[in-house]
Amino acid sequence: MEATHGTWGERVRIFQNDSALVTVLYLNPYQRCSWHSHKTAYNQFYVISGELGIKTSKGHTSHKKPETSFTVEPGIKHEFQTYYEPTVIVEVAFVKYDEHDIEREQLGGSLKESTNE
Repeated sequence: MEATHGTWGERVRIFQNDSALVTVLYLNPYQRCSWHSHKTAYNQFYVISGELGIKTSKGHTSHKKPETSFTVEPGIKHEFQTYYEPTVIVEVAFVKYDEHDIEREQLGGSLKESTNE
């Protein structure tokens, strides 16, 4: 696990591949991230503890408490901020899932043979 530190707190990368990145953010009180957007990635934030404010360019401002989440679509500018207490969140960045991405060579089914008695 790779960790990075800033005045805002600590980011611990727990998973990454070509289509997703999962990090845990340990955020200090009264901090915010940069106002930014992503070209292709969705950002989902899940609050573990504390409170997270999320502002988007769509005019949406949301205050999330523990066990709540919020997703930002690609191209939408956004920032998150913390308030009076340390906040822990899970951040998942992912590309859109395509249900037609699968190429089946044969159908699945029962492994039990049928008997004709």
